[in-house]
Amino acid sequence: MFNIPYLSYADIGSRVQAFLNQHHPSFEIPIPVEEIIELNLGLDIFPFPRLYKDHGLNGFLSRDISTIYVDETQYSQFNEKYRYTLAHELGHYVLHKTCYDDLPFRTPDEYVKWRLSLLQEDISWFETQGEWFAGQLLVPTVQLEKVCNAVVAKYQETFKKFAKMPDDVWSYISNEVATHFDVNPPVVEIRIKKENIPAKIPIQA
Repeated sequence: MFNIPYLSYADIGSRVQAFLNQHHPSFEIPIPVEEIIELNLGLDIFPFPRLYKDHGLNGFLSRDISTIYVDETQYSQFNEKYRYTLAHELGHYVLHKTCYDDLPFRTPDEYVKWRLSLLQEDISWFETQGEWFAGQLLVPTVQLEKVCNAVVAKYQETFKKFAKMPDDVWSYISNEVATHFDVNPPVVEIRIKKENIPAKIPIQA
């Protein structure tokens, strides 16, 4: 039996806020997720060869919640994706720690088999909560608003040249905003939508 707690996006936001207050109270960006995991929490990060190619996994948290395994290629070549995977697995550590007590897997193969044994609804909810945690951890709301404000102000003269503001203007803005948080732009785009940033920072042509 795998009992996933019901946690809304706002619930997880509150958990992230409390977590950062404890482990990174300055909220300085980019959030040092690797440092928090290794130095603050004492967890190991293990670059696993061919984890994605052989098992279809970006990463996973060990059953004894002592180690985060991450695809070695991602670890060495794709920093933004690596940081997101760490934050995602950290989410499972913070949100689902008690769920790991009686799980059967030890190896990546066993982890994959375990996942396949779950109801689709359960695994979807499990991973969605990990994604929500990762996005809010790496792109905290207050810092997101500050950076978006700065980027919008930076391009205000350019925006004035448009007769009508393009529908995808926030996608373009996300590209620059993402560099401040050391994440990929889609992570920022999701956070902008979730926090309704366009309504808070109106852009006028």
